[in-house]
Amino acid sequence: MTLNDEIQMARRTHNIHDIIGTHKKSLLCPLPMHIHVNNTPSFSVFWWDGVQMFRCHGNCGLQGDVIDLVGFLRIPGYKPHNKADIRRALKLLDDRYERVALPPVRRERLPGNAWMDFLPPGPEVIEYAKTRGLEQQTLQKFHVGQSGHWMTIPSFEEGRLIGIKLRNTETEGLRFMALKGSHQALFNYDNVYLSAGTVLLVKGEIPCMLLDQLGFLACAPTGGEGGWKVNWRVALALANVIVVGDNDETGRTMAARRAAFLNAVIRYPPQNHKDWDEWYLADPEHCLRETKSWIGENL
Repeated sequence: MTLNDEIQMARRTHNIHDIIGTHKKSLLCPLPMHIHVNNTPSFSVFWWDGVQMFRCHGNCGLQGDVIDLVGFLRIPGYKPHNKADIRRALKLLDDRYERVALPPVRRERLPGNAWMDFLPPGPEVIEYAKTRGLEQQTLQKFHVGQSGHWMTIPSFEEGRLIGIKLRNTETEGLRFMALKGSHQALFNYDNVYLSAGTVLLVKGEIPCMLLDQLGFLACAPTGGEGGWKVNWRVALALANVIVVGDNDETGRTMAARRAAFLNAVIRYPPQNHKDWDEWYLADPEHCLRETKSWIGENL
């Protein structure tokens, strides 16, 4: 049997969920090189072209299949394209690899007024916001601030601060992270809570703020596409929910899961646009017309 045959066999016979000991689709990253500074789940499990994969959207940024997961967990300096490392990982799988102990959940909470420490936003954040279509009044409405080159975006539920997302305004480095003590939240929770109208569920805070600026009711999970809490289904129980997905494999998979969880419909931007906010910036007139038609169809 060739190495490629062994890899294909391992992918068919082993499951990432068995390794991490849970069937959650999003959780705290269990990889030893990940630095945990908050409670934001960054590790997601998904299917890509028939192969079960994992990806950390946080500070370690690692991804791969079930073989790579075991390699990163138990082989120091593991390289996913090194044949010797792959063979060692395959042997660990064949030896009935034991489940990994997930990192302990920290219970720190941010002080309730922590978001005020970052106000007002400086010129870097204001200029960055303009490139994303956001007006200064919208930044004020959502209490957006600044810390260095990071845009700070607080999230509240029932008026209580749940977390502060940090969005990089520069092109290099991590795209986003969360302030220590943050917990996963539903951004714009208080505005959508038990609303009987149409709510657009998008992937991130920036498109959510942009939709709100344009007069739509919207919300977004702060932990990314894989993040979700059961109580959010209660918050959206009376709403006509439209899940707005991204035009990539992961985006479509996650959109389908969120829609099934909420009994919602799914809509996507045109194929030549990755996500809704990119579509709006490229062609605002068409984007607004089509978004309004989604709502009309969903009434």
